[in-house]
Amino acid sequence: MPALRQRKRAASPADDGDTQAADPPKKQARKGKASTTAADDDHKATKSAAKKGKAAKTKAEPVDEDEDAADDAPADDALKEADPKTSSAQFAHSDNLVIPVDDICPLNTSHSVYVNPDDGIIYDAALNQTNAGNNNNKFYKLQILTDGKGEFKTWSRWGRVGERGQSALLGCGTLDDAMNNFERKFKDKTGLKWADRTDEPKPKKYVFVERSYEPESDDEPDVKPKSEGDGGEKIKVEPPECKLEKPIASLMELIFNQAHIANTMASLNYDAAKLPLGKLSKATITRGYEALKKLAAVLDDPSLAQSEYNSPIHTVSEDLSNRYYSYIPHDFGRNRPPIISDIDHLKKEVQLLESLTDLKDADAILKMEKKSTDNVHPLDARYEGLKMKSMASVERDSDEFKGIEDLLVKTRGATHGHNYELLDVFRIERQGEHDRFKASKFASIPSDRRLLWHGSRSTNYGGILSQGLRIAPPEAPVSGYMFGKGTYLADMASKSANYCYAHISGGHALLLLCEAELGAPMQELTNASYNAGETAIQGGMYSTWGKGTTAPLGWKDAASIHPDLAGVMIPDTTKAPGPTNVPNAYLQYNEYICYDVAQIRLRYLLRVKM
Repeated sequence: MPALRQRKRAASPADDGDTQAADPPKKQARKGKASTTAADDDHKATKSAAKKGKAAKTKAEPVDEDEDAADDAPADDALKEADPKTSSAQFAHSDNLVIPVDDICPLNTSHSVYVNPDDGIIYDAALNQTNAGNNNNKFYKLQILTDGKGEFKTWSRWGRVGERGQSALLGCGTLDDAMNNFERKFKDKTGLKWADRTDEPKPKKYVFVERSYEPESDDEPDVKPKSEGDGGEKIKVEPPECKLEKPIASLMELIFNQAHIANTMASLNYDAAKLPLGKLSKATITRGYEALKKLAAVLDDPSLAQSEYNSPIHTVSEDLSNRYYSYIPHDFGRNRPPIISDIDHLKKEVQLLESLTDLKDADAILKMEKKSTDNVHPLDARYEGLKMKSMASVERDSDEFKGIEDLLVKTRGATHGHNYELLDVFRIERQGEHDRFKASKFASIPSDRRLLWHGSRSTNYGGILSQGLRIAPPEAPVSGYMFGKGTYLADMASKSANYCYAHISGGHALLLLCEAELGAPMQELTNASYNAGETAIQGGMYSTWGKGTTAPLGWKDAASIHPDLAGVMIPDTTKAPGPTNVPNAYLQYNEYICYDVAQIRLRYLLRVKM
């Protein structure tokens, strides 16, 4: 079959009701300034942050009428910036990859999606367009289909998200004609050539969303030993026995609970029906971060709307919000998609992208379980997928358990209304964390090691335990983090419990106790500073201590909990937390921020009923 090549073709009438020609060249906007606005982790606005269905048609060449086609206007100067490509999108990396044909297509049982044998390019395009101002949320699908015998067709379907929409099957049957139709429609809808599909999206146009083609864990057939003998007779296969301790088995059920995962995505308004976890690519998450970073810069400095984008602030905020929603689909029901116009809303979207990153890791573990040919219990397979060096349940009547329970109950802030029931404590070690710390510079710096809390949704722990605590990527907006991009820890358990959202997981919360090498001295701050990571490093420090008005009034050696923790400090719970009398402290409670993951070792995981 011929390789993809450039072709010069005659102009053709615009389809889909779009009568606009290709976008004219525009003057490139200048790069935006760094973001410097802040909002704290106690959900307050920081004012003193650094100022600085129709049936498918099968006739050839029908005119498909894209609803709201007037919105597909030519690109203007606003929002036009040149970004580097974030990935090589739409390439098949294995010969046995199966790309699903659109379910609505009448050829979905006789044809397959075309993959160019010379360069591996997959001719499948998912396009989205969100317009908050007009309450539009549209999709456009494009595929080249082949019967494997020399016939090629271009399939397109378009409409409002959640609806069947309209469709068309185009082409005379040749590959050249199918490619012409595919590339022409892609250019009409996105304003970009197919070869430039990962370039900066055009305003008022559809956005190309790169997808993963790994099978969904729920849809993928289990790969299990055969249950028939050589003669076809049925052989009774005993279900494998779970070899995990009961508390650990129950923990695996909690972390990988599909209903809780669905609840988490719904609570953050993510539309998993439109783009399931298994189809969401890491490149798409990165593009979501990039859109939020641009938006954060404008929210921090509204003058950028005119100086960088030549548009009013509300126009730029709406256009960048539309771009973000086009990449990361949301479900707002019949409500208009809200424009992201303040830091609190921006932080919620950052939390969504962080959760999606962890949820994708959990989804990958579930896929590994499905593909396994070993006769192992699903919970054993999930635990193995975490690749932990060790996890042991701590006996309830041990001094270790009682010491941790004491730490949990007696570091509760007066402003937090949590009631705890400690169900399980697990002593844990992630593979490679000890060696990573020993090989790092943090093993030899002036030491201030503390055992500190970290809370997150239970559904995030498939990612946290398998990959460790992570720091936001460069593409993320710094505005979402009060003291810059780092790992945030607390000395008050209730502070971290706020981030567990236990109501989403049946009242069960998971809390970490982490050994953190903070270094001495720490950078001490009483108010938000989004460039705290840079100023700490410039000052020869490794961590920031965000000082609160209430904190533990004393510290002691953690050897009282376990001998391996000798030299690590924990709050002295014989004294109730009290006022710190720190002048001008903005935070209610202390926060500790590490700027390198090598500073942190996960020590305990607590399952708490709240």
